[in-house]
Amino acid sequence: MEEDNSVFFCCSERALQDQKAQTSQALWSAAEALYDSLKHGAGDVTPLKDNIQAIVNASAKGDDLVETVLATIPSVAVKRGVYSEDSLRERFLKVEQCAWRVAGVPEGGASLPKLLVAWLQSMLVIRASEPIPSSELNNEPFDPSSLNNYDILQRARYYVDRGDFDQALKYMNLLKGGAKAVSSDWMKETTVLLETQQAAHLLLAHASASGMIYS
Repeated sequence: MEEDNSVFFCCSERALQDQKAQTSQALWSAAEALYDSLKHGAGDVTPLKDNIQAIVNASAKGDDLVETVLATIPSVAVKRGVYSEDSLRERFLKVEQCAWRVAGVPEGGASLPKLLVAWLQSMLVIRASEPIPSSELNNEPFDPSSLNNYDILQRARYYVDRGDFDQALKYMNLLKGGAKAVSSDWMKETTVLLETQQAAHLLLAHASASGMIYS
């Protein structure tokens, strides 16, 4: 009789582990779908309602970590959706062009003659063949205040082209004057994307860790 009970408990425990492993796999798949939509969303704005609901449905009941991570997703991303990496890359090319033209405009704006001078100046600036020195790429110390708007835009473009929106945003936050003004919306949307991607990363890590425990 004791042997029968032992077999029963062993089978029950294994069934429970299998169930938890399946839950972890379902959560991983749902989180992966969210992350993929953030990279290659259809259209300009990618709605996240279905992705988030899929994660809620896939997660184990009472999984506090999933609830906590989902709560960190910006409300605008939940209600409206986010601009995917593809969309933001396309938008950046337009923003960069406008920001380049007004890069010489100071804080607070400028008169029409000064705007014309700034535009002419932008036409004369030659883009560097290597926008970022090797020392900077190697994370050697440098003074960010020494960069002008043209330097910053070229560095941001370098990282956008390589899909590193986090680093691109860090440079864009250094912009001043007119260049900063015309880039503000792009920076806000990129921040929303990065915060949502961070949540997706955490969910993927959680699902992977849980899967390893119960596999």
